[in-house]
Amino acid sequence: MEDPTTFLNRLGKFVLIPIGLLLFVAAAWSVWSTKSWLARTLEVEGVVVEMVRMRDSDDKGYVFSPIVRFETADGGTHQFQSGLRTYPPAYRTGEVVSVVYDPAVPDAAMIRSLLSLWLMPIILSFIGTIFGAIGIFMIVMCSWASRVFDQQTAAVPRPASEASAAFGRTTP
Repeated sequence: MEDPTTFLNRLGKFVLIPIGLLLFVAAAWSVWSTKSWLARTLEVEGVVVEMVRMRDSDDKGYVFSPIVRFETADGGTHQFQSGLRTYPPAYRTGEVVSVVYDPAVPDAAMIRSLLSLWLMPIILSFIGTIFGAIGIFMIVMCSWASRVFDQQTAAVPRPASEASAAFGRTTP
């Protein structure tokens, strides 16, 4: 059977840290994607026309999502429902909000707020940090444990016959 410290060291090096790095890459891609989308958008004022109440994913309560109406630069009126669902409600009916939209696809608008635009990279970075930190912690602790156990083993030498007997073998 493999030494537990070796197993945990490999788990940290080859599983947890790579997962953390992949999550950081996904967060970086999400930041890049959002920034490139924002570069194409226009910003206008919109009005929250309704707060939609819906069941949460656990079916234990409710979350709220605003429906926002805004006017595009060319004079068209559009409406969208925000993908950000919160409890308590983050907005009130009649509240004026900043809206960003791509002129080519005005129905794919978003409220310009930290959570609406940057929640995904924040979550991916946070989880990536946890995976990476646990992986690094496991590697450091396994290295430390190996040194401590090696020093203890070297400090207490056993006679050859006693060491063999410990594994069910006897020497002639």
